Amino acid sequence: MRRRGFTLVELLLALSLLSILIVALVNLIDTSLRIWGRTESQRDLVEISSGVLELLGRDLAAVESGPRGDLLADWWTFDQDGDGVAGTPCARLRFIKRPSAGELALRFPGKTTDDLVEVAWALLPDPEGAGGVLYRGERLLGDAERLSFFDRGFFNSAGKPPAGALKLVTGGVLWLEWDFASQTSVVNDGWSVGDRPYDCATAWDAWARGRPDLDRSAFNAPAAALPSPDERPILPRRVRVKLELERHVYRRRRPRLSAPLETEARLVEVDETGLLPPPGAMIQVDDEWMELLSASGRHASVKRGARGTTARQHDRGALMHFGSSVQRDVAVPLYREDWDL
Repeated sequence: MRRRGFTLVELLLALSLLSILIVALVNLIDTSLRIWGRTESQRDLVEISSGVLELLGRDLAAVESGPRGDLLADWWTFDQDGDGVAGTPCARLRFIKRPSAGELALRFPGKTTDDLVEVAWALLPDPEGAGGVLYRGERLLGDAERLSFFDRGFFNSAGKPPAGALKLVTGGVLWLEWDFASQTSVVNDGWSVGDRPYDCATAWDAWARGRPDLDRSAFNAPAAALPSPDERPILPRRVRVKLELERHVYRRRRPRLSAPLETEARLVEVDETGLLPPPGAMIQVDDEWMELLSASGRHASVKRGARGTTARQHDRGALMHFGSSVQRDVAVPLYREDWDL
């Protein structure tokens, strides 16, 4: 009785089909893992961002509008890439808050509801890499033992606060911006930032003392068409907070420049364009922000010098940072009745 086995051609054909199936299965698993990883990353960032914006929103909703109130929002620039030129703009916000009875009892035992609190938020560069670290601090108004957040010397000449004055909120902050709508700003059809009466502003000076330094950053331009303050500070009616995060663990999935990028170049050579965000997203390389216009093959088209930065030369291998962005609008109480009910 003759036995018929597989021929060499049949074995090779079966191995080929099996190889195709294995490759397809591996690609399917890899795609599923990537989608799962992105979903988890997005959820993690959204949870952190929501927590930060919730805390900031509660602070802004309690801004004091009386004669002892104040609100100062300005920007400072840092030399984050060590080239001797300050280029990365970082936002700072200081205001007077009327805390609830529960907050006073928890943080300032023995104080009454007549006591006000200074609050400071500041974004500072991360010494370990790109992005920044967000800090927040509270100080009882009139506390003689601690320097006021509004004191000209609170932030030193390098833009840093006194050690221990502010507490860490979160790291991995690529971008933080607050836009302020005045009484004449039109926000129904979207927020536009500019110097027209119906535009919004990126800086604010409640007592019009010229505190934001326009020479330091263009974001320090004052709001247009504001009245002169008399007995009360001039407050914005709404604040839009924009927060963009990128965790350190996600940076291993970021693309790099595969060739040096000259100052005038608009086409970027990237090692993996598939890792780039969708067109319209903002990308940070060293101290410079760029807007991604399109990506094809190994090249990406960008708009240089975005977000108040200047186009610079970048070395091959520079990491391209981008993160998840969230925003929140907060209404500011312009008048507060002091009814003792």
